[in-house]
Order: sequence, then C-alpha cells, then structure tokens
Amino acid sequence: MKNSTLITITTLRGSKQYTISQLIKKFIIFFSIFLIFLFIGGFFIISYLNSLVDEKSELLKKKETSIQKILKKQKDLKYKISILEKNISTKQKLLDEVNDKISDIENILQINPPKHIGVNEKLDLAKIDATMKKYILQNIPNGYPIKYMGISSKFGWRKHPILHKREFHPGIDLRAKMKTPIYATADAIVEYANYHKTSGYGRLIILDHNFGFKTLFGHLNKIVVHTGDFVKKGDLIGYTGNSGLSNGPHLHYEVRYVGMVLNPLPFLKWNLRNYNKIFKKEKKIKWQSLIKAIKWQKRLLQQ
Repeated sequence: MKNSTLITITTLRGSKQYTISQLIKKFIIFFSIFLIFLFIGGFFIISYLNSLVDEKSELLKKKETSIQKILKKQKDLKYKISILEKNISTKQKLLDEVNDKISDIENILQINPPKHIGVNEKLDLAKIDATMKKYILQNIPNGYPIKYMGISSKFGWRKHPILHKREFHPGIDLRAKMKTPIYATADAIVEYANYHKTSGYGRLIILDHNFGFKTLFGHLNKIVVHTGDFVKKGDLIGYTGNSGLSNGPHLHYEVRYVGMVLNPLPFLKWNLRNYNKIFKKEKKIKWQSLIKAIKWQKRLLQQ
C-alpha cells in the first residue's frame, strides 16, 4: 500500500474508500498544474486579443470617420463643380452674346478683323468710331499719292528693268506722266528731300509719319518741300519724273513700318469705305497695340 493512496468519500448513504496509485496521483497533480497554467495563459491571451480587437475597432472607427469625411468632401466638391459648370455655361452664353454684339458693331463700323484675334482685340478694334477712323487715316499712310494710271512694277522679287538682274523691289512703281503732282498720304515731317545718289532713286522724298510709319517717293522731277517741314495729308510735296536709275517717268512709292518694308498696295487701296481690309491684308503690324497708342495720343491731344 506504500505506492497507493487511500481516498475516502463520505455521503449520506455512507462512505466509500478508493485506492489511487502514486502514478495516477502524480498525473492528477501535473494535470491540475497544467490546467492552472493553461487557464492563466488563456486569460492573458484572451486579454491581449481583446485589447487587439479594441485597438482594431478603434482604428476601424477612425477609418470609417475618415471615409465619411472624404465622402462628404466629395459630395461638396461635386456640388461646387456643378455650380461652376452652371457659371461657366452662363458666362459662355454671355460671351457668345458679347461676340454677337461685337459682330454687330463690326458690321456697323465696317470692321472685320482677322479670325485669329481674341475677344479683347476685337473689342479694341470695334470701339473705333468714325472720328477715330478719320484720325487714323490722317496719320497712317493711305490712298494714292498721285492720280492712278496703273502699276508698272509690283512689290517683291523682280528682274530689274535696267540692271537686268533679279532684285527685291521694296515698293510699287506707279505709272505717271512727267510732272504729275504728288501728295502726302498722311501727316508727316519731311525727313529727307534731295537728290539721293547711292540708292538710284534720284530726287527722293522721305516722309516720317506718326507711330513708326515712313513713306518714300523716288525718281521725282521736282521737290517742293524741305527737310524738317511739316506736311498734312493731301499736301503737295513734288512732281513725278525720271531722275536716278529709271527708264521712264513714274513714281516709286514705298511704305515702311519700324524698319520693315511693307507691300504698299493694301495702303494705296485703304480708305474710309473699305476700312476693315487692311487688318486682313497687312499682318506684320500689331494693330491692337497700335490702335491703343493712337487712342492714347488722341486723348492727350484733347486734354
């Protein structure tokens, strides 16, 4: 009995005795200890898992809150976008109306600017009234300087009638009888009025106009103005001839703008009736900027 343990269990009916060997006894002890550790370990594990679940739940709540905020912002942005789209649509309608009104003004004032210019430029050109148009035509070369009898040589590359070699012709040769009166095509200061040997132009007049324009009159028979004189549009400045490198009486006429040679033909044909055509024909000139300068000068003169 040394290797066994006697266990007595007493009840109302009596008592009973059980004998348990030492091996079973040790097993029960170890198993009990194992259960205790298992319980304690399980408690800590469950506590850790609970805390982890709580942490994840809190993180999930924060994410849900962030998602709700993002959804709200998205909703607000959609609303703002819809408002902006309505505003853009409204402003586009207004812009279309402005364009229509500009077109009406252009038709009334005979202004038909190039298609590539913007609304602001169109507005600047459309605001030119009849008085302003006359002022511009008084200061920028336009019209024929002599009675028109035809053109003997156009602007551009040609075979020189005397030198017989290909050269660029920077002006237009207007047919004329000897001693045909020549008139200034815009208000100007006489920059040069003398015989010019090196150019071949013979007796030459150069008029310096406002806003960077110049006109040249070559092969004259007689000059009636002097350097430094002020001339108005339509004033007599000389008579056609055959001086210099020329093969017959005619007028060599040039139009220049800030150093650039321009085709004189659109300027020769330019007048109050076809005022719009110059904007299409001559694209080297920044008309919007030029017209602003003219308006500014006119305002100064009116003060």
